[in-house]
Amino acid sequence: MTLILRLTSVRSFRVTVPTLGSSAGLGSVWFGGCPTCDKLRTSATRYQNSVGFRTYANVAAKKKDPRLELYTVLSSRAQQLSKPEKGEVVRQRQKKQEILKTRKVSSHVRLEPVMSPPRPPEHTLSQRGLSSKSNINMYTSDQVEKMQSSQRNVSAPRWQTQHKKPFRSAPRVTESVVEKELDVLEEMEEEEAQEKLDVSRRQEEMEKMKNVERRQNEEQAYILSFMEACVSIGEVERATRTLHYLKNQKKKRKHLNADIYNVVLKGWAKQANMDKIRHLFFMMTKDGHHPNLQSYAAALECMGRAGLTGAVPMRCVKQMYKEGFNLENIFRDCTFQADEQEYILKAIQDGCGMADFAPPPLPLPQRCTTDLVSSIYADKSNDNYSDTSLQARPLFTEEEVVERCNAQLEMETQHWLKVESVEGQRQSSQEVLKLRELLQTHKTMWETGLLQAFRTLKKQMDRQSKAKGQVNIYPFLCVLEEQEYVDMMVQAICLVAVTGDPLLIIARDLGTKIQQKYRIKQKLQSGSVEKIRQIYQDYCSFMVNNVQGGRPGQARELWYQLEGDHSVSPVVGDECAWPINLIINLGSLLVDVMVREVKIDNNLFRKTSEQKLIPALYHMYTYRNIKQVGIIKPHPMLVQLVEGAQDTSLVFDSSLLPMLMPPVPWSSVKKGGFLLSPTKLMRSNDATLQHELLLEKVGTSELYPILDSLNQLGACAWKINQPILDLVIQVFNNKGSKELDIPQPVSEAPTFPKVGTEMLTNGDKQAMRKQMAQVRKLRSEMHSLRMDMLYKLSIANRFRHEIFYFPHNMDFRGRVYPCPPHFNHLGSDVARSILVFAEGHPLGEKGLDWLKIHLVNLTGFKKKNSQTERLEYANEMMEEVLDSADHPMMGRKWWMTADEPWQALACCMEIANAVRSPDPQAYISHFPVHQDGSCNGLQHYAALGRDITGAHQVNLMPAESPQDVYSGVARQVEKLRATDAEQGVKIAQVLDGFINRKVVKQTVMTVVYGVTRYGGRLQIQRQLKDIPDFPQDHGWEASGYLVKKVFMSLREIFTLAREIQDWLTESARLISHVGSAVQWVTPLGLPVVQPYHKVKNKLVRNEIQNIILNVSSDTSERPDIIKQKNAFPPNFIHSLDSTHMMLTSLHCQQAGIQYVSVHDCFWTHACTVDTMNRICRQQFVVLHSQPILEDLSKYLLAEYGTLPSELETSPTAVSKHDKLMEVLVDVPSKGDFDLNRVLDSTYFFS
Repeated sequence: MTLILRLTSVRSFRVTVPTLGSSAGLGSVWFGGCPTCDKLRTSATRYQNSVGFRTYANVAAKKKDPRLELYTVLSSRAQQLSKPEKGEVVRQRQKKQEILKTRKVSSHVRLEPVMSPPRPPEHTLSQRGLSSKSNINMYTSDQVEKMQSSQRNVSAPRWQTQHKKPFRSAPRVTESVVEKELDVLEEMEEEEAQEKLDVSRRQEEMEKMKNVERRQNEEQAYILSFMEACVSIGEVERATRTLHYLKNQKKKRKHLNADIYNVVLKGWAKQANMDKIRHLFFMMTKDGHHPNLQSYAAALECMGRAGLTGAVPMRCVKQMYKEGFNLENIFRDCTFQADEQEYILKAIQDGCGMADFAPPPLPLPQRCTTDLVSSIYADKSNDNYSDTSLQARPLFTEEEVVERCNAQLEMETQHWLKVESVEGQRQSSQEVLKLRELLQTHKTMWETGLLQAFRTLKKQMDRQSKAKGQVNIYPFLCVLEEQEYVDMMVQAICLVAVTGDPLLIIARDLGTKIQQKYRIKQKLQSGSVEKIRQIYQDYCSFMVNNVQGGRPGQARELWYQLEGDHSVSPVVGDECAWPINLIINLGSLLVDVMVREVKIDNNLFRKTSEQKLIPALYHMYTYRNIKQVGIIKPHPMLVQLVEGAQDTSLVFDSSLLPMLMPPVPWSSVKKGGFLLSPTKLMRSNDATLQHELLLEKVGTSELYPILDSLNQLGACAWKINQPILDLVIQVFNNKGSKELDIPQPVSEAPTFPKVGTEMLTNGDKQAMRKQMAQVRKLRSEMHSLRMDMLYKLSIANRFRHEIFYFPHNMDFRGRVYPCPPHFNHLGSDVARSILVFAEGHPLGEKGLDWLKIHLVNLTGFKKKNSQTERLEYANEMMEEVLDSADHPMMGRKWWMTADEPWQALACCMEIANAVRSPDPQAYISHFPVHQDGSCNGLQHYAALGRDITGAHQVNLMPAESPQDVYSGVARQVEKLRATDAEQGVKIAQVLDGFINRKVVKQTVMTVVYGVTRYGGRLQIQRQLKDIPDFPQDHGWEASGYLVKKVFMSLREIFTLAREIQDWLTESARLISHVGSAVQWVTPLGLPVVQPYHKVKNKLVRNEIQNIILNVSSDTSERPDIIKQKNAFPPNFIHSLDSTHMMLTSLHCQQAGIQYVSVHDCFWTHACTVDTMNRICRQQFVVLHSQPILEDLSKYLLAEYGTLPSELETSPTAVSKHDKLMEVLVDVPSKGDFDLNRVLDSTYFFS
């Protein structure tokens, strides 16, 4: 049946929608400008988007219902007509108001049946781009006839007889029929909306629970840190008073736990106060916090110190056994400091009368069961290598070992080291010397004022804490000596004078330094430093006499054994990490003192003796990236003073410098790296413990391959290439060199002449402001680069005559990095050129050839040539090589034309020394030779997909000469460009002759690591800017055109790789949609979780300014879907290349050869390149012989296969989960590439 709503309004239009219950399944409704019509129009529009309509259409499609086409047309038309133009809406409303003014309208809608579809006014349809003819043709003749026949036998309603209309009789249809049908549709929509609302509410409730748990953890960490600091400074009574205060506060009581009580228990145990111990045990039990093993250990320690015997110690032991603990567990699971273990043993043996009791021996280390490395750990016979051909003499004598161990320990105890700046080697003028005196005078004045202000602050905080017993900042102002706080503030003043950093950065740096020094002071007070000294000396004596620290795992096992011999607790004390809000609050207090107290003489540079002190620092607000940021701004006078003085010394934290002896081996997730400075195994944001908690869930034995690989890399001894360092310093102090990548000083930055503002138009002024902004940006970048190079060269110069080591750790994907950030072998061309191995080996038969091939690789001149051709080229250029070595700055300077000029120069010097030696094969070389992967990310993709075409492009298959994937992509892009140019595409014509390997290389290299089209566009634009003849006004358009062609070419060349990448991306997207962060386990057993969550603003309140932290790694927040899905493919590939590197590392150590890596670039001595190459290829094949994608699918199915119970009743959540299961099961298919062909590929790594 067709329903018509005739309106009193003149203007009306028609919307056709499926109507429930009509014989033809159709309803035709005329809408006009009135409230009822608006309601009907809204309902009809919503129905088009409703589940019911879509379901009906889907069913009709499956049954091949002839009405489906009609439904489609009507749906489209309803969507068009339900959105009238704004002008039409206004006209309808005005007309309605006029009608309402002239007469009272009792009903706006009248319904009348018709025999055929009525024709709306032609002008109304024409306004909508329709015609009445097309409207009628929407009904088939059979449908019209059927509707007419159904109406012939029905009498006309009364309302029709009142209007002389030429309509035949028809049944009465009331407004309630339409409203009833629309109500049904609204109910369906409401149910769907309610379902979404329920899901949203459940998610909100889960997030609220997580937020409550997070806040409680933060409060507990703050309280625990407070208690620990109080006990550390001897304020145990203050800690007890605060404990009572928290216990009596209803909202605070819930934050207390057994760990907080244990800190106070240990404080009273040191004072042998048994009454306090009893009282605290009573408080714990009353509040429902049952004493744990550490609680009973504190009680026994107190009894041992008090000399109690008989009934009291026996009752304690009996109660402990009743709670399910035993004495052996105390020595296995508890942490001890200083003499705690001795007094506990005294309480047991003397107090309880158990004279025969002895602490249990250390448990034997468990074996690693990971399949990939089971053969390495199965054979322990090779503790000392029988092959002595590579065994160099010990690097140090026994006396030097002791001396250097003590020096390293002393440097870490002081926590900082003063390093002379290489800029200080220049001759200083009288003006500079005068400014240095003035700066020193001001520093003395600042120290006096800051010390007095700091003491006042302490007294103020002390009164607050004593008066109310609340948790506050007071004990953290007492954990160090007062002068140490003042020294930190003075150092910060000099840094702020140069940079003018935001308050957040300055406060966080100050708070972090205080925490690190406090941790070192704790170890000194506990007496454990002397034990560490003895263990470290014994350990280093072994390391310096064994290549790479012996067999894999031997260094770790030796450290574990030495700890047992010196009665060091095998369990690492869980040092309470200060929460980030505490660190920032503490730092902000010191910054506030600096701003209030630091003054400078306003007449400093004026010819007057009168002193006028003004503030040297200002707290102000500025906008950065459209956000208001509080910064500490130095007075221009202070900037002039600090910069003009050209301080000749730099101060570095000991954790930022290389070590003088091998690092402490990683024996667990919390032990390793530096001796005293805290070192994280896995780098992570300070605001999250996500990675640490994940690592702790894994058995330590399963992480042995990862730990041993880090130990092997850290055991490599380095020294400085002094001739190269001297040349670099010379160029650096001679205003740098843009061509040689030595940053120039800010004085060399371009400046603009000052022009009077009255001579400029508004447009000129705007252009001038833009130019000045560019100059400021350039000057800031030049200063940053200059300071970075200054740090590198100054540290290198400080260690010029030393042998040193780099402790290593890793990021959350398993990629390995040296801990010292400023100077290491992962740095730039300059940094790499001044580093060589401390151990040297004879070149042997092929070593000199490898040096020559390495030199050609560094030049980049013969990338497409075979190794034989590269060697021939090196021999042909020998005259240039020797000239570069002999006269680097005054000769023909051939080395400066290389891609990596400084490393090329260093290699030229090494070759010159070798060929001029009496016997080149016997020449002792310390020079590292590199072997680079050929677009390593694509190599892993090609191996995962067994892609023959891709494998050929990235040198997984043997070939006479290397395949260059970048050149291949460039050729493909050029073909596409030429085709477009023939078809008249203007930008393709502009790019004629400008597409080459260099333009596309960076984008091709990073596509595999998840670069977006926008990011690739910026990369290509930068490359086009470096082409002198390219018309730069077409740069943006050209880069947009090229990035599309690069992506298109890669999809054609690496089809299977793109399928795998798409599968990983879709899997991550669906996993994130169900509310989880993506995590997986690498083939070597390392658990990985992506730390990308929604940004949460966290407010940190303090005196000087409230600070908002943008925390994106808070696990209580929902995952960031965009970052999770975009990052999963590159992160997964990074975890695979890290696994390959670690496998190569372990097997090189087993083979007794030197090995270090820069991600996918492997280094070794020239004489052992062939051995490393063989191992590298073997381990790549072993790795990819594993069912990596299938194992990943199984892991993800197991991890995300169960829907949370609170979402099981949600159809939407169930649907998303089902889709996720479908995708995870559908692992991409593989090609026919034979992995074993990699073993014979010369250019796989070359």
